[in-house]
Amino acid sequence: MDRNFTRRILVFIDRFHWLWLILAAPLLVFPSPKRSLAMLVIPALWILHGCINEESQSQKRASVSRPRSSLLTTKNKFLPITPLNISLLMLVIMLLVSLWATYSIEQSLEKISGLVLGLGVCFAIVRESRKTLGWWLSLVVFLVGGLGWALIGFLGTNWQIRFNFLRPLITQIPNLPSGIPGLEAGLQHNAVGGTLLWILPLFLSLSVYASGPWAISNSSSIALPRIFRGVKARLVLRLFLWLSTFFIISVLLLTQSRGTYLAFGITVIVMLLIVLPVRWRWGLLLGLVLTAVMLAVFLFQSNGWEGFISLLGLTGQTGFSLDSLASRLEIWTRAIYGVQDFPFTGMGINTFREVIHVLYPLFTIPPDIDIAHAHNEFLQVALDLGIPGLIAFTSIYIISLWMLVQIWKYPQSGGTTANTPHFLYEQGLRRVMALGLGGGLFGHMLFGMTDAITLGAKPGIFYWMLLGLITGLYKKSKIENIRLKIEN
Repeated sequence: MDRNFTRRILVFIDRFHWLWLILAAPLLVFPSPKRSLAMLVIPALWILHGCINEESQSQKRASVSRPRSSLLTTKNKFLPITPLNISLLMLVIMLLVSLWATYSIEQSLEKISGLVLGLGVCFAIVRESRKTLGWWLSLVVFLVGGLGWALIGFLGTNWQIRFNFLRPLITQIPNLPSGIPGLEAGLQHNAVGGTLLWILPLFLSLSVYASGPWAISNSSSIALPRIFRGVKARLVLRLFLWLSTFFIISVLLLTQSRGTYLAFGITVIVMLLIVLPVRWRWGLLLGLVLTAVMLAVFLFQSNGWEGFISLLGLTGQTGFSLDSLASRLEIWTRAIYGVQDFPFTGMGINTFREVIHVLYPLFTIPPDIDIAHAHNEFLQVALDLGIPGLIAFTSIYIISLWMLVQIWKYPQSGGTTANTPHFLYEQGLRRVMALGLGGGLFGHMLFGMTDAITLGAKPGIFYWMLLGLITGLYKKSKIENIRLKIEN
């Protein structure tokens, strides 16, 4: 009796693993040496899940043969088996190695706890994605959380005036004081814009899809959660998506982050090239080539960018200036020196901001200026976790994009059977999800070439949620395609 009671308690704890993760999150977001013990919650949940699964599996091992369909429902031990596991394992190993290299664990603690929390969130979403409702709820949390981040960015950013046409709008935004430790001066505009890039493409894809005739048909509503299957409910959903998309785009515009503008523009073009008919793709490519040629001609005739801006009468607007490029180039050179000096271990996560002024002093930037990162996510990862960590980080992007390609290539079903789960199986909906998630991943990757949201940073939780959704969608789509083949 006691053993059964204990097992029921452990099963209850395991079943609500996401609740314990939520309770531990505040301690990991705002860590201290004492609060850092909360990091043990995540591996403890993984171990508990593995032990419960092992006991459940042992009861089935007596069976010599198992039905073919049981292969689709076998539970994983400890962690879900995903294509990202090896890369994430290498990332964790290099995180442990960086603890040996860092000059101060206290300096690295915030990013370490944030990275551990991100891994916990990623695998929690993958685990919940085994259930149809779990994936949808994870998607809703991602979208609502992204909308909340846009609202926080709108009210809590330390706005700057880089483009004069935005001055009347920015001066009307209420400046709410921030009580977040380390952000008393407000959110950094580039960080706000870079985070929105993870979120906005999915909102945009869903908004366009929800406005098409296919989204209001009776057949397409099968793939939606039951609450949205009514005509009025779908109209409300469409209105919510478009208003949210417009608001997020507005906040992104207000950030005046040129790297964000460029990354979002390129992302939209790539998304259009993927979904447009072949004839329209060639038309778009021709328009882009002609635009690039005309711009090159104008720049040549104006003796470069500065002359071109002067010709347009925009010299006084700092948003069109290239002055910040020189400081970025200097920071990149110092980051490369750091990677050369600490190639295998890294210098320790979150230590570059202190080490740069000691070992690699800058000429154009005063020593009292906080260089929070290398303004390039890939260089920053190499500084934090060494070249092996950079390889792991890069492979995460490659494997995630590969999973999205596989999701896109899986056969699209226009109908369902009585035994087939109605999950992303209507024509095009699964591809819309893949396009939006992939757009977020690709757009932020472009942003990361000229700026950075470091591993373990607070906004980075959306990166781990995005990875979890992509992986969950891949596993769910793969299983449902196998099940469809079996049923047919």
